[in-house]
Amino acid sequence: MIVYLAQVVNLIASLIQNFIVLTSAVGQVIVVLITNISSIIIKSIGSVLLFFQIIYEDNKNIFTEQLPNMANEMFDAIYGQSSHLQNILLSSYEELIFKLSTILSSIKWTFGAVFIVCRDVLLILKKTLIFFGDTLWLLLTFVPVHLPLILKTFIVYVKDLVVSNVIDGYMELLRVTNFLSDVPLESFMGLITAIIITRSCIHFRSTIQYQITNVYWITLRKIMYLYYSIYNYFTDPEGRIISQLVGGQPIVSRDINVLDNPDDPNGADALCVICQERQKCVLTLPCRHVCLCTECCMRLYDYQRTCPVCRTFIYHSVTVYL
Repeated sequence: MIVYLAQVVNLIASLIQNFIVLTSAVGQVIVVLITNISSIIIKSIGSVLLFFQIIYEDNKNIFTEQLPNMANEMFDAIYGQSSHLQNILLSSYEELIFKLSTILSSIKWTFGAVFIVCRDVLLILKKTLIFFGDTLWLLLTFVPVHLPLILKTFIVYVKDLVVSNVIDGYMELLRVTNFLSDVPLESFMGLITAIIITRSCIHFRSTIQYQITNVYWITLRKIMYLYYSIYNYFTDPEGRIISQLVGGQPIVSRDINVLDNPDDPNGADALCVICQERQKCVLTLPCRHVCLCTECCMRLYDYQRTCPVCRTFIYHSVTVYL
């Protein structure tokens, strides 16, 4: 494949080089033509001026003695200029024909090389696909040797029936279709099977990775919750009372006094600190502040899970009735 790519690059470079050569050759021909024509025109004008000068200087003897000589000189000058012009035109024509033939031969060789390279690349691609399909089909049909006999017989029968009915009519079209039409049925079925297997593997792999990620984060949250629960139980002097509140166990009145908010010992303000409309009835743990109602507590969980009084992270909340 790399060799063919290199050939394509060389082909493009040859096309550019031939175009440059063609442009240079045409430019050279144009310059030569312009130069020669200009030289002829200048020489002709000089001859005409010389002719008129001779007439002016020899006005008296022009019809008697020098008329034949002047006629001969004029004829020689015209004949010389015409001969020179003819030679220039012939040389320019020959050079132009040579350049055009060279360019046409280069273009012909270039297009022939492009056609050969494209044909070889397409043939290699076709053979690669056929080889891949045949190999995959061979693995799929001969590796599972323990397939049931009835399934194997049914597959062979269906395959033979389909192949015999399709290939009989399809083989007549192979002579007028392109080279891709001779791909075997087994290769096509192998490619379709490879696409289905690859798609299934990608689908199930994504599902498994998604489930593993969910299980990982759920387990991590449970472990962190258990860790902080045990940590608070052993480090907080009132951790046993907090555990009783979380578990829904009854506590005595002296424990309730311990959990009261020290900032408001008289209990004068019984409204929620956020909405100031409903009675506060939610105990936040581990800071033990009773400052929220049930609705504001649920909204706080969705926004920022911290106590509005002390900004401590809320690990758990308990509804109490004061």
